Amino acid sequence: MPLPDARKPHPSRFWDYALGGRDNVHADRDLLEEAEHIMPDLKVLTREQRLFVDRTVEYWVGEAGVRQILDIGGGMPTDIYDNVHEVAHRIAPDTRVVYVDKNPVAVAHMAALQADGEYTVALEGDVRDPDTILFDEVVRSTLDFTMPVGVLLSGILHFITDEEDPAAIVSRIHEAVVPGSFLSVNHISSDIDPRVPDVIEIFRRASDPLIDRDRAELERILAPWTPVDPGLVPVSRWRPAGEAQNACDAYGAVLRKA
Repeated sequence: MPLPDARKPHPSRFWDYALGGRDNVHADRDLLEEAEHIMPDLKVLTREQRLFVDRTVEYWVGEAGVRQILDIGGGMPTDIYDNVHEVAHRIAPDTRVVYVDKNPVAVAHMAALQADGEYTVALEGDVRDPDTILFDEVVRSTLDFTMPVGVLLSGILHFITDEEDPAAIVSRIHEAVVPGSFLSVNHISSDIDPRVPDVIEIFRRASDPLIDRDRAELERILAPWTPVDPGLVPVSRWRPAGEAQNACDAYGAVLRKA
């Protein structure tokens, strides 16, 4: 896949900046700083989404016994927060993790972090064409699809337009995995934060503009899957370690294939 245009903000880079990372350019920083004029706590939202991913992985590996994770669109690695394989390996070192991203720079950075190629690999791919990921040779040789897999789509569906059919993508993943597998998603929504439409206007100049969806739309997209308690809720309220009281939030859910 071609390298992202450094003149246009790119999701993996501007979220890297929001998380305090260094793998970003002026276009990404300018976009986030402009958005912060409307949503000053935007970086809080980014952090909450990241912590939601951590809690998801802890639940999968620590409680549900999942030992295989497919992280699609995870973006740039960070040394500020633990990456998915680090969270998983802290609980079960034999957990296999495959990172997939359409940004080759993010893939290269993630590959450089991996000390054990047997349990953690990174490759290029775009969720808009899920079969190229789900049936990729490296993915299939690393993960055993006859056993449960946890699939992360963290902050991805709100970059998928209606024309690109997010429901079909989610359904295809559901078809490809065995019962007992999981899906984790988070998605911005003006249902939760009325400032979202104004932020979306700013993000229109990014390589992948943001899409606003309400609860009913998200429930329709996620329909093949069975939500795990507490269901589709603000990410800060999905099994928080402490009391969750953040005004800036997004929807999040962990779902299971029955």
